[in-house]
Amino acid sequence: MKGTKAAAPRILLNWPAPPDYIPPPLLSDRQVTLCPKARAKGFGLGFVNFTGGLVECPEGDYDLYGFVQQSEQIADKEFDLVVIWTSSFDSSNPFNTKKFGCPTVLLAGDTHHWEFPINHLLAYWATEGFDYVATAYNRHHLHWFAAAGVENLAWLPLISMRPVAHEWVEVRENQIVFIGQQGSRHPRRSRLVQALKEADLPILIKAANRIEAAERFANSLISFNCSQNADLNLRNLEVISAGGFLLTDRLSFASGFDELLVPGTYCDTYDSEDELLEKVRYYLDHPQEAIEIARRAYQAFDKQWHPRHRIQNLLDWVFGGELPEPFRYSPRSEVRHFVSTANSHLIDTRLAVYEPVQELHRVQERLKVFLSRGCPGVIAADLLDLPRLELYGEGSFVDPCALLQQRGVAERVHELTGEPASWPVFDVAV
Repeated sequence: MKGTKAAAPRILLNWPAPPDYIPPPLLSDRQVTLCPKARAKGFGLGFVNFTGGLVECPEGDYDLYGFVQQSEQIADKEFDLVVIWTSSFDSSNPFNTKKFGCPTVLLAGDTHHWEFPINHLLAYWATEGFDYVATAYNRHHLHWFAAAGVENLAWLPLISMRPVAHEWVEVRENQIVFIGQQGSRHPRRSRLVQALKEADLPILIKAANRIEAAERFANSLISFNCSQNADLNLRNLEVISAGGFLLTDRLSFASGFDELLVPGTYCDTYDSEDELLEKVRYYLDHPQEAIEIARRAYQAFDKQWHPRHRIQNLLDWVFGGELPEPFRYSPRSEVRHFVSTANSHLIDTRLAVYEPVQELHRVQERLKVFLSRGCPGVIAADLLDLPRLELYGEGSFVDPCALLQQRGVAERVHELTGEPASWPVFDVAV
């Protein structure tokens, strides 16, 4: 298929998430969406099915081409594009994707938690030989795919979002609203919610479907968000699209967050519990400032961040051969890209360091990491995209790609002096 304007492409999308939890994106009006049988019914959260419904597919790994050929629900077996969404924790990875004879895309979901999340997706990419790889949440992990040899890479921020429209609300309840998961997979978020409660601040904690959530975001002064582990999660745009004022955690220089949502203009961010409490109190005392920030973001959403733009970016990239705004959406726009690819021969060693440290970062509020003398500078570059991690090294810091000039990095890098007995206690030693 050449171009995307003449006719909508026929797309096969594999979507392993329960549709009422994370609804599948509508990439085309001529789309067939597959969902594993046990998940297709969802969690009963009130999601209204999208046009075309779902085709239930097998659980676990399965022959995608063979399933489509045998399915009575799929009359037309020819496709212009095959898109596979998968994450670090998905046990269902379709194979035989190339047999359709059309371009294939791996949409990488979560790579920011679980035991070996990046290795999991790299192995799947290597097995299936996808033509294109894109990430929705983790721009800071694209360099790993580049180092592994992926050529067609892109950051398509929050392409998987399904917006829920809500009218603008001017007069709001002077409260913080939190809607989202807590528990063992979200320890930092749970700690911060508890801190807000213990500070006797007016916080509303709700379990809600997407329509109810939009209502709460629109009618509350502050919408609190916290990533699971330095990822650009869906809640950011869900809040903004409903007209809420987004107060979320500060992500790393490599996440793309600052360039996308511009803290201070379209939202605000916090780094620590103390800063969160300080900013919540400030906006409760200055509600009009929060409302004006929310208004700017609400008005900009449709033009700048609506997922239809990222879907069009994907189609233009695959069928037109161009990635729009490469300075933003290409992995080459990330300062570590060339250092990472130049050290591709160390990728197994580097991931053996990064993945367990990343998982520890999910659990702990602050992380002190010691790098021994002679440790390759690329390992420091890998680790510094974890925003609450501090590096300590013997001697001066080897800065392989001007990292110290990036926002929030210099203050997290420390040169050790004196006797080891005077050094801090480290959580990790490399």
